[in-house]
Amino acid sequence: MAALDYNKRLANLQSRRYDPGLREYAVTNKFSASDVPADVKYLFESMRPIDQKYNAKTIQAAENVRTRLERDFNLHFQRDYRTQGSVKTNTNIRVHSDFDLLTIVNKYFYEETNSGAVYTATDPNDDIVEMRKQATAIMKRQYDKVDDTGDKCISIENQNLHRKVDIVFGFWYSTDEYKKNNNEYYRGVDLYNFKIKQRQRDYPFATMSNVNYKGDQTLDGSRKGIRLLKNLRADSDTDFKLLKSFQLTSIVHGIEDHLLVYYQGSELKIAQEMSEQLKKLIEEPAYRVSLQSPNGIERPLYSAETVPELIKLKADLDLLIEDAATDIAGSYNLQRTILSY
Repeated sequence: MAALDYNKRLANLQSRRYDPGLREYAVTNKFSASDVPADVKYLFESMRPIDQKYNAKTIQAAENVRTRLERDFNLHFQRDYRTQGSVKTNTNIRVHSDFDLLTIVNKYFYEETNSGAVYTATDPNDDIVEMRKQATAIMKRQYDKVDDTGDKCISIENQNLHRKVDIVFGFWYSTDEYKKNNNEYYRGVDLYNFKIKQRQRDYPFATMSNVNYKGDQTLDGSRKGIRLLKNLRADSDTDFKLLKSFQLTSIVHGIEDHLLVYYQGSELKIAQEMSEQLKKLIEEPAYRVSLQSPNGIERPLYSAETVPELIKLKADLDLLIEDAATDIAGSYNLQRTILSY
């Protein structure tokens, strides 16, 4: 199997972590250290979080969009706004990660059990189409870069903050559990697909809550695993079409917490747990199809078509583990260095 080009991968990683506004890279001070081999450096840097000062700019870009929409909307219904994305779980691998601003009709909602109060005053499809139409016009007056071709969203680029925001439109969906206890964990969002004119249900708050809970329980270990798999996918020669961020997050979420608890210098151990999980998913179809998403609803690896991509991802991961383990085992100084990485 061909060796991994770690210098190229490090260059790619550094590029993903460049903030043009601050003119700096979100990498550690050991990134340029000559006494750390490239394979070890790639392993450790791939697992590091993006500093909150960079993520704060992403959140601010979304807040700016929300403010401008609310200032200029002329609709017969109120709106609610929420944000979602890997920035909210601290599993993003790019300084300029895409970030979703959920823009939600807040006059009526869909519900799991019909309470008998059916809204008929206006057509919900017409309402959400009008909301997107007005949002597009508002954004085009404010921003130079607006992409309104998405099936579910329009996208803007804030050129001052150097951040992209996707404005995603939907309706509230109230589960029975949400109506009982008013805990947004159980609340859903029916995202609207404008191309096929259909609602597609999502439970983003349960997903984010569970990913963050596991991250905290494992002392950031699960988040490190997610970041590692995302970087491997981003730097692979393979064009991954099925293994998206949601699938990679679900892969890590399925690993028992105690196997992912992070302590200083345990990056290699966590990488090995990633490899074991991929092995199990590849070799045990029943386990693969049963793997749940963090919100406990979807089966993100149900299709056997994901297996070739799992095999490729594992192959790259195993090469990285082998190379880094060899270098670490062969150098006492390196073993000491990684304890303070």
